Amino acid sequence: MTKLYLLHGSGAGHQSDFLQRFKAQFEARSGAKISPITLAYMQQIEATRKKRPPPAIDKLIAETQALIDPKEPIILLGKSMGCRITAELCASHNVQACVALGFPFYPAKKPEKHRLGHLQACGSVPYLILQGTRDALGSQEWVAEQTLPESVCLHWLLGADHDFHLLKRYNRSQDDVMNELVQTAYAFVAQYL
Repeated sequence: MTKLYLLHGSGAGHQSDFLQRFKAQFEARSGAKISPITLAYMQQIEATRKKRPPPAIDKLIAETQALIDPKEPIILLGKSMGCRITAELCASHNVQACVALGFPFYPAKKPEKHRLGHLQACGSVPYLILQGTRDALGSQEWVAEQTLPESVCLHWLLGADHDFHLLKRYNRSQDDVMNELVQTAYAFVAQYL
């Protein structure tokens, strides 16, 4: 049976309201259990309640690789920084599919420092990116100008930012956004469960 793992972003762990709601609703929709992975630096943040930046991405990738059996069939889900890690694990693990909840294509206001190289690592693994049209870490206009691997699919959420928050003028609730995220993610990975 395929196992599902969820990786958090750089600043908020699995205790965040967003990840808790996504996990609960995805599990209810799919009937599958998601195993959250909390990286060591985030465990320290949660224990001490002192914010600090994450270690270098290569170190986080290696840490995650060591936590998952490379032969086990898996589906990886990630939020922001966790998406970069999931893409890299496609090259070293038996990944069936990935879902990215807000891929950080570049640091805020620095598209010249793009992170497209991580997506190259996903090879032929189906990789869905759920991205807000107002995401400061990957605007729709910028992403449209890039050449992404053929295995990468994009689904844009109208009016959402990197944390999937909306402005009132879009006349949609956070529940609407969460439902769209869960339904789209489930439809993408259902065949691999």
